[in-house]
Amino acid sequence: MRLTPQAPYVRKARQVHRTHVKQLPDESADRTAVRPAQADTESTATLLQQLVLATGATAVVACGPAAVRRAASIACALRDNGGGRVVACVSDADQALDASVMLETAGVARYVDVLHGDIRQALRRLSGPVDLLVLGCPGEEHLPIFRAVEPRLLPGALIVAMGSQARGDRSHGESLVRFLSHDDGYVSLSLPLEGGVEVAVRAL
Repeated sequence: MRLTPQAPYVRKARQVHRTHVKQLPDESADRTAVRPAQADTESTATLLQQLVLATGATAVVACGPAAVRRAASIACALRDNGGGRVVACVSDADQALDASVMLETAGVARYVDVLHGDIRQALRRLSGPVDLLVLGCPGEEHLPIFRAVEPRLLPGALIVAMGSQARGDRSHGESLVRFLSHDDGYVSLSLPLEGGVEVAVRAL
């Protein structure tokens, strides 16, 4: 499965649709369909959409229990940017089945692919570069999944790790935080959102 969009993204000045970033593509859709999971704040969902809108990311991977809901939010920004794909990796097969209904209701199904099973196994089925990686899995999985995707990260790619300072996951989350903070190839910043959010940019 390729993440590369059919037409290359061209960075140029243009007017984004005058739709609030938290609004669904389909005005008639239930707004609750794309709300982030309870563990997420509305600010976190907005942050992901802003990053896509600002950077023009077109190849996104989201992992973790709330990956589908985050992918739906990200897809709204992909639509406003003119296209792209987001792959949502979840471990639960039932969640993957339910996702198709939710994505259709939200009007963003064409922008999202859902993979289920072991996340690292699912990632091996992907090809092409990645310019935004969203880690919403348990803290101990952050660094292994990051390392699995790292060879595909483009220069300027973003890594967003959710819950990097969450209670119980702190030691695991900080292992990724320490790696990003001490590796010269990344510029990293911790944000004081729910559970801590680490945002890093690949510099090389």
